Amino acid sequence: MKTGQYQLSFLCGLLASYILGSVCSAWMHISFTAYFSYMAALLLAAALASGILVLKQSERTWIAFVGLFFMLGIFRFAAAYELPSQDISHRAGESVRVRGTITDAPRIRTDADGIQHIRYTVAAESIVQGEMEEPISGKLYVYMRSDGVEEEHLGQIGDRIAAEGKVHRPQSYQNPGQLDTRFLLHVDGITATLFAKKGDLSVENNENPTYAQAFMRWAANVRAHYLDRMTEVMPRTDAAAIFAMLFGGYEGIRTELLEVFTVTGIVHILSVSGSHISLLAAVIAWLALFLRLPRGISAVAVILAILVYVVLAGLVPPAVRSGIMGGVAFLGLILGRERDAQYLLVLTGLLMLLVSPLLVFHISFQLSFLATAGLLFLAPLLMEKMERLPRLIAASFSITMGAQLATLPILAWHFNQISLSALLSNLVVVPIVDLIIILGLGGGIAAVLVPVLGKIVFALDSLLLGITFEMTRMLAVLPLSQIWLPSMGVLAALFYYLLLVMLVLPKEKRGCFVLLIQPFRRFFIIVSIFTVAALFSWQMMRPDEVEVHFIDVGQGDAALVVTPHGHAMLFDTGGTRDGAFDIGARVDLPYLRHYGIHALDYIFLSHAHEDHAAGAGAILTRMPVKHVYTADEGTAAYARSMRVGDGSPLLMKLSRAEEGQSITVDGVTVDVLYAPAYETVEHATGNEVSNVYRVRYGNASFLFTGDLVAEHEEKMIARGIDLHTTVLKVPHHGSDTSSCADFVEASHPLYAVYCVGADNSFGHPRPSVVERYERMGAKTLRTDRDGAIVFRTDGTHLSVSTYAAEKFLRD
Repeated sequence: MKTGQYQLSFLCGLLASYILGSVCSAWMHISFTAYFSYMAALLLAAALASGILVLKQSERTWIAFVGLFFMLGIFRFAAAYELPSQDISHRAGESVRVRGTITDAPRIRTDADGIQHIRYTVAAESIVQGEMEEPISGKLYVYMRSDGVEEEHLGQIGDRIAAEGKVHRPQSYQNPGQLDTRFLLHVDGITATLFAKKGDLSVENNENPTYAQAFMRWAANVRAHYLDRMTEVMPRTDAAAIFAMLFGGYEGIRTELLEVFTVTGIVHILSVSGSHISLLAAVIAWLALFLRLPRGISAVAVILAILVYVVLAGLVPPAVRSGIMGGVAFLGLILGRERDAQYLLVLTGLLMLLVSPLLVFHISFQLSFLATAGLLFLAPLLMEKMERLPRLIAASFSITMGAQLATLPILAWHFNQISLSALLSNLVVVPIVDLIIILGLGGGIAAVLVPVLGKIVFALDSLLLGITFEMTRMLAVLPLSQIWLPSMGVLAALFYYLLLVMLVLPKEKRGCFVLLIQPFRRFFIIVSIFTVAALFSWQMMRPDEVEVHFIDVGQGDAALVVTPHGHAMLFDTGGTRDGAFDIGARVDLPYLRHYGIHALDYIFLSHAHEDHAAGAGAILTRMPVKHVYTADEGTAAYARSMRVGDGSPLLMKLSRAEEGQSITVDGVTVDVLYAPAYETVEHATGNEVSNVYRVRYGNASFLFTGDLVAEHEEKMIARGIDLHTTVLKVPHHGSDTSSCADFVEASHPLYAVYCVGADNSFGHPRPSVVERYERMGAKTLRTDRDGAIVFRTDGTHLSVSTYAAEKFLRD
C-alpha cells in the first residue's frame, strides 16, 4: 500500500480496532490499577513500532497502527470504567450527609396525589458522618418528595446543597435487551443516588455564581420560559410533547402519543437527536441562501446555531453528541462534500471515544453515530437506486432506510422491532413535526417581543400536534407497521456489518477484498457447510426443553414459562405501587419480545397487589392473552391494580383459579395447589389470599408462592399438600413473615429464588430466611444480584443461567 492510499479505510480500521480493544477490556474485566504497568508497556511498544515503520515508510505500517489503537482501546476503557477511591459510589449502603453543588436545573414530577418528586444533580464535595467530614468526588442524584415547594426555594445551578440519607448505587433492570441504566448514568458521570426527607435537605443560594454557572442558569431559564408560555395556551400534555421536541425529555407526555410515535419509528423526535440538529442547520442554511451569504459565512452561521441550540438543551451529553454528529453530517452535505463529511464523521467518532471510551456501549452514541453513518454512506447509494422516483420521495426513503439499515442490530437487540410505517411517517408526518419545532422555537422568541403573537404561535403549534397525533395513530395501525426482529448476537451483528461494508465499498476495493480471500475460499466453504450441518444436527437432536425465566422487575414477582414448542405463560407480572413506572410496558413486554413471544396462553396472578399484578394491564392491552387466572379478591381489585376501568372488556379474561385445578399445555402441567376463598380469611390484606401454583415437566417442578404467609404455609402442610419442588420462588420476597421452618423442610428445594429489588426498604430477603434455606442445601439466586434467571430442563436434567454472569459489563 502506498502512503496516502485509502485514508478513509485506514481511519475506519483504526476506529474498529479501538472499539474492539474497548470491548475486550470490558469482556475480560481488566483492572486499570492492577494491570497498569503491563498495559503501559504494551502501549509504548506498539507506539514505538508504529513510529519506526512510519520512518521507514513501510507498507506494513497500518498493521502497527491497528495494534496500537487496539491497545489504546483496552487502556482507555479500563481507565475510564474504574472509579477513583474517593468516588461517592464507594459509600453505597452508608447513611451520610453529602455536601456539594447543584450542576443542573432541578427536575420536578407531580404524581396523581399531588406529591412533588424533585431530583437534583449534585457534584459531591464532602460527606459528613458523625463529627467527621471527608472529601469526596463524583456526581449523584438527590431525590426528595414534597407537598409543594416554592420555585424560589428549589435551588438552581451553582447553589450549595446538603442532603442526608443512605447512599445507593443507581439501579437498573438486569434483563437481556433492557437498557443498563446504571451504566448509562456512569457514562454521564452519575455514580450514586440518595433519597432525602424534606427536613434532611437544605439549599444555600449562591449569589455569586461563576460565569459558566451563570450561563447555564440563563439556559435553564430560557427552557423554563418556553414551557411556561406553552402551558398558558395549551394542555400540559401538549406542552410537554412540544417541549420534548424542542429540548428533549419524556416527562409529562401522553402515553398514547409516545406509543404511536414508537410504533411509527419517529420516537427519536422526542429527544435531542441528529435530526433536530440537521433541521436547525437546514433552516439556517436556507436563510443564508435567501440572503445570498457566502458559503463560509453560511457554515459559520450553521455552527453557531447548533452551538446555541445545544446550550439551550442544557449541554446534556446526548445533545452534545448529537450536535457534533448532526453538525458534521449536515455541513458536509450542504457544502456538497460528502466525502469530507465521511472523513469527519469517522474522525469525530474516534476522537469522542478517545475522550470518553465508555460511549462505545452507550445506546445514544451508537444510534447517533450509526444513523449518521447510514446517512452519509448508505443513503447516497440507495438514492442512486431510486433515481426513477420523484426526488423528494427518493430522498426521504433513502435517508430513512439508510439510517434503519445502519442501526438494525442495535434496534433488534434493544427494541426487537422495526417499523415499515416509518417510511410513510418520515414522508408525511415528519415535515409537520419539523414545522412544529420551527414554530416552537420562534414562538418562544415571539413571546418575549410580542406576547400575544407568542400565544398565537403556540396555539397553532398545539393544533399541529393534534393533527400529527391523529396521523401517526392511523399509520400505527397499518399492516406491517411493526415487524418483530430477532435479537442479534455479536457474531451475527459482525457478519451483518461486514455485508454492509461490502455494499458501500467501491468496485475496485471490493475486487481487492475478493482477491484477498480467494486463497481461503475453499476453507470458508468447508467451514460454512460444517457449521450449518452441525447447527442443524444439534437442533434436530436437542431434547424438548421447558424454560422458566424469573424476570428482574425490581421489588416484585414476574416469571415466564415457555413450553417445548413455544407456548408461553406468565406467573405474576410485577409493578410499582405508585404507578410512576409501567413495569408491564417497559420491562415485561420488551422481555417477551426479546425472546420472540407475541402471545400468551395464560397469566396466573397470585394476588392483586401492584408488585404482582400491575404489569398485567399493559400486557393485556398490547398482546393477545387467552385467559388470566386470579385469586379470590374480586375483579375490581385487579382493575385498580392494573389501572383499567371497571367496565374494561379486558376484565372479561379474568376468572378465579380453583384449588385442585390443573391445566396442561404442550406437556407442561400447571397445578393450582392452594387458592383460599376471600371470605374464609381473617384480616385479609391480599397476601393472605395468595394463590400457590406448581409447574411440572417430567421430574422437574417449580413452585410459585406469591406473598404466601406463614399461617397459610402451615395450612397447606396440615392438608397434606405435596410441596416438594425442584425450584422454589421464595414466598413474599424472603420476608420473615413467611418461609417457616416446616415449609422450608416440606418444600426442600434444590434452588431458592428471591424476587427482590436492590436495596429495597423492606430488607428483603431477611438473612434468617436465607440461612434457613441454605441449611436445607438450597442454592440461592436473587434477581437484584443475578438479574434475569433462566432455568432449562428436559424433565430430567436442569441447567441455570443468569444475566449478570453473561453480560459484558458488571460491577
